[in-house]
Amino acid sequence: MVILHRTSSALIWYRLTSCRYKHRLNHPGVHIPHGVQYKVSQNLPDEYVDHPLYPAVRSKYPPGSWGSMEPKKAWMHFELGEKHYRHLKSVKERLTIMAYQNMMCYYDKLDVEQIDSKLIWMLTGQPRSPRSLPFYKHITRTHVTDELPKFYEQMDVESLLTYVKPILIDRILTNEYAQKDDIPLEDMYDKGGYKVPSIMKEKQLKIDQRRTTNVLTDMVRTIVNVLAEHKPYLRKALIGSDVPVEAWWSLSLDGQKYDRAKWHHDQNTTSFQFRDKAAVQVKTSKPLKSIVDPNSTLCQTPVPLCPYHPPAFKVFTDRYLPMQIPGHWHGEGHDFNLLSIYSMDSLCQHGSDFNEDELLPSLMSWIVNAGHAELLAQAYYLGFSMWREPTYPLIAQTAVSNRRQWIFGVYQLNTISHFKPHDAQTTTNICWVSPLMNLYDRVENGELVNFNDDVLRHLLRFILNEPIMEPNWNLTPYVEDISNIDERYKKFIRNLYEVVKLEKQDSREHHRWAKIHHDTTVFNRRYAMMTTLFKDIVFDNWPREWYGRTLERIERKKNMPTFKEYDLLMSVSR
Repeated sequence: MVILHRTSSALIWYRLTSCRYKHRLNHPGVHIPHGVQYKVSQNLPDEYVDHPLYPAVRSKYPPGSWGSMEPKKAWMHFELGEKHYRHLKSVKERLTIMAYQNMMCYYDKLDVEQIDSKLIWMLTGQPRSPRSLPFYKHITRTHVTDELPKFYEQMDVESLLTYVKPILIDRILTNEYAQKDDIPLEDMYDKGGYKVPSIMKEKQLKIDQRRTTNVLTDMVRTIVNVLAEHKPYLRKALIGSDVPVEAWWSLSLDGQKYDRAKWHHDQNTTSFQFRDKAAVQVKTSKPLKSIVDPNSTLCQTPVPLCPYHPPAFKVFTDRYLPMQIPGHWHGEGHDFNLLSIYSMDSLCQHGSDFNEDELLPSLMSWIVNAGHAELLAQAYYLGFSMWREPTYPLIAQTAVSNRRQWIFGVYQLNTISHFKPHDAQTTTNICWVSPLMNLYDRVENGELVNFNDDVLRHLLRFILNEPIMEPNWNLTPYVEDISNIDERYKKFIRNLYEVVKLEKQDSREHHRWAKIHHDTTVFNRRYAMMTTLFKDIVFDNWPREWYGRTLERIERKKNMPTFKEYDLLMSVSR
């Protein structure tokens, strides 16, 4: 009996302990009362129909041409573009978000604020290395021809040339003889000290560029004033000097391996930022007519890949805010460029790396890069983007000159979705370039020796290329009408775009290869201030990744659990 008693006691103890911890092992952290658990019958409603209603099966690729891109990344890009055009009502908002995404604020695992400023390949109009034309053709997806379009030859400008030529010669001679060098007081007499050649060379370059800008501006203004009486579109044209031109775009790597300047949304792409100043720019409110049909054989010519990396062409990275500036800020009107002329004094007179046979390809690279950047920024202002291709071709007329030598180019922009692989490109951009010509050989005894009328003919034909005054298509198909929104939202859009227009965006002093943490920038602080002042609009219209540092901190504190919830629901190991 004693043995039976011990056995029964051990059996009872085992059954009690096993029943006690059985539910806790199956349901960690939640106490379920003891007792027999009965299954509860589920009374499902009668929702049967004759034909089953299944959700639509998503296709492998989104609409459009994607080539060899992975389906997951193709859908990521497609949804990213849909999100931009769904939540952002105006172009100014899109330009601001484009800038913010390259200098975003986030929080690490220890809830420490970090500023992730991405590196970008920085470009200028002037190529820094000879034989760089294949590289610029590759990054802009441009096919280049070495002659201007034939329709320019059909313009009769002989009578106008006879009338304008003596006026322009007088303007050029006046500027050549009237402009004197601004000599500082300390340089008016020789002290006998050593003068650094590089500093003197830089001073002379600035003097030459100022002279070139003045001469080109006087020439263009004279021609426009003469033609404005008979050409209505020139009466309202805007002429500017030293006009900034900036453009940002993302380019597919096409299997190449880059160790830096990768786009944060897709590691298989890299980013480029163009920055330069046009000596003279003429702007109108209507677009130029296209040169060729985008569906023509010429626009489907494949562009060969360039296997070399940007540092091989002296193109390096820097931390910069992505900007789109076609020569004016958005909202100022006159969104289309009629003519842009760049000064090439730095390339022709002080470019020791370029020989005579390398000068023409380098100038062609300049026209390709400048024309592409100018039209790309213009396309963003019209509502297009890397996710929304232009619905009609955009045309730019570009010239590069140092007062004596001239080269002309015409650029037609057909596509701007450079983030797609090379095999997904159905159309290419086209650039027509003229040979290098001399307007005159030299100034001697108050005359221009060997004045070339062909250069003046090209300049007159570019200005006489009349825009389409009444286009039969929508110039801004992806821009919503925001005239009906409330005044507070309009004020928010206006103030938010002013943050992008700051001249000094990044106040930090750091090396371009350094990744700075625990710090912020002028742009981030002002962006956070604007989103906080208009947080009701931001909460109602924007996704969380665009909130900014202040609203992100508020949201994290709002969603942070209390001590009791943290103790019960989250494990210690987390």
